[in-house]
Amino acid sequence: MPRDTLETAPEAPIVTGHAAKLVDLTRQLGDLFRRETEFLHQHRPEIAQSLHGEKSRLISEYRDTLGKLQTNQHLLGAPDSPQRQYIRAITDGFRETLKEHARIVLRLKAVTEGIVRSVGEEIARQNRPVAAYGRNAAARPTSIARPTSIAINQTI
Repeated sequence: MPRDTLETAPEAPIVTGHAAKLVDLTRQLGDLFRRETEFLHQHRPEIAQSLHGEKSRLISEYRDTLGKLQTNQHLLGAPDSPQRQYIRAITDGFRETLKEHARIVLRLKAVTEGIVRSVGEEIARQNRPVAAYGRNAAARPTSIARPTSIAINQTI
């Protein structure tokens, strides 16, 4: 998991305005996603979930800032300017963090879906109609088995 993008980023040029805000938001989001991923690795989804409000706020600010920069691309200078290269390097590190985060979230989702599917199959198996024969070997009407309650432990 990438620790910080500064190791791979070119030397930090002077970035101001929306570009500086974008760099700051990208770093904050990267740190937040790394923390959330670590909590998921530690099987502590309740703590990871507590970061949701901050994550939503940062993502909203990130989108707004990115939109402003896309509208005013001239603020970043030429396409090969040091500012653009720096932002690109920071963003590439952030994308790696997101890939790692998505990998663990998808893995946990698959595990959870498997558990839910297994519980559903067990309930269906236990609720199958019971076929039985009476004293004179005639088939009795089928009866439905009693409903069964199954609880899922939330710890993954």
